[in-house]
Amino acid sequence: MPFGVICPLTTSSRIASGTTAGSRTRSVAAMPAPRWFFRFMYDRESAAWERRRDEPEHGELVERTADELANVVAPPGPVADLGCGPGAHALALARRGYDVVGVDGSPRMVEVARTRAARDEVDATFDVHDVSAPLRFADASLGGVLAILVLQHLPHPAAFIAEIRRCLRPGGHLLITAPARDSTSLTSQNLYWRLRAACYHLVPGVVRFYDTNSLPRLVEDQGLTVVECNGEPGRVSVLAHA
Repeated sequence: MPFGVICPLTTSSRIASGTTAGSRTRSVAAMPAPRWFFRFMYDRESAAWERRRDEPEHGELVERTADELANVVAPPGPVADLGCGPGAHALALARRGYDVVGVDGSPRMVEVARTRAARDEVDATFDVHDVSAPLRFADASLGGVLAILVLQHLPHPAAFIAEIRRCLRPGGHLLITAPARDSTSLTSQNLYWRLRAACYHLVPGVVRFYDTNSLPRLVEDQGLTVVECNGEPGRVSVLAHA
C-alpha cells in the first residue's frame, strides 16, 4: 500500500472538508501538450528512464505498486500496463505469475522493455500503441489494469478511463497514478529531472495535474467504483474496480 493520505471518497466528506467545485478543478490543466511532443520526448528519454527505474528508490516504488495490484487481482490476470515505459511494472507483475501486456506509444520505450524482458528471461508482451486511441483489448477481457503516470499526457482523459472500464471484466481492478502539483520533483539531485519538472510546473498546459479530489472523481464518472485514493509527494493514486 503506498504511504500517503487516504482521501475521502463520499460527497458529504468532500463538502465537509471545505472543498468547493471550483477549487477541486483548479489543479487540472485544460489541455496537455500535443501527443507527438510526448512521443518524441519519451523516445529520447528511454535510456534515462531505464536507468531511473533501476535506482533503489524507484525500484522499491515499482515493487510496492505491483504488490498493490497483486493484492486485489489474482494471477494470471490478465493485466495490461498502459503507458508501460521501460517495462518495470509489467516485468514486476510477470515475475509474480501474471499474464501481462505492456503498451506504450513510444517505440523506443517498448524496445527497451522487450530487451529487458529477454535479458531477464521474463515472459511479458510489449506492444507499441497510442493509449489515447481505442485499446486493442476485447470487452471485459482484463482482470487488472495499471496506468502509471500516463493520464496527464492524454487529450481526453475521460475517454481513456472509459476504455479501461470497457476492457475490465466485472470485478476487475484499475490502479492509476497521476502527478500532483507540488515541489517534490523540483528537488531531484539530477539536473535534467529538475529542469523537466520545472517545465511541467511552470509552463501552462504541458501536462495536467490531479489531486485527491479530481482523480477519483474522474474515475467514478466513468462508472468505476473507487476503493481507495492516496496522496503522496508528487503524485496521487486511485484503486478502483469495475
